[in-house]
Amino acid sequence: MTNLSMLRVLLPALLLASCATPGTRVSEEARRRIVGMEANSFMACAGIPQRSRTLSDGSEIMSYEQTNASTGGVNLSAPFVGGVGFRIGASGSYCHTVVRVRQNRVISLNYTGDNDDVAGQNGVCAPQVRGCLRWLEEQDQLAASPPASAAPAGGTSGTSPR
Repeated sequence: MTNLSMLRVLLPALLLASCATPGTRVSEEARRRIVGMEANSFMACAGIPQRSRTLSDGSEIMSYEQTNASTGGVNLSAPFVGGVGFRIGASGSYCHTVVRVRQNRVISLNYTGDNDDVAGQNGVCAPQVRGCLRWLEEQDQLAASPPASAAPAGGTSGTSPR
């Protein structure tokens, strides 16, 4: 196989592999940024979990679930290959976000369920964590802005000199 032939075969595969939907990017960024967050802050931005349970090691599991009614796309199956099916152009319909907390800190965030979207993993889970990412961005902006000064810009204290 010539180099040009290999390029024709590999280039489309590489381009497709590099694609990620906005939902996938949100879900992965959330995994990086939310781990380490205080549990109370996480619940303030993500909401109260549908279920929670304390484990024998003292950590707590919080469960968030989301179901999408319509996902679009086309489902295909090939009965001559043992009924193996796949979707084209569709997103998953269900996301289960599992958050583990120890000593009031998020120590892990995982996604399960039928949660992949058209060109990426875990994209269906983005709505469950998007609010926390926005809150973290606001906190970053507040931390980066200079503190408000109590004195006016001119440096006067409100009395006129005599």
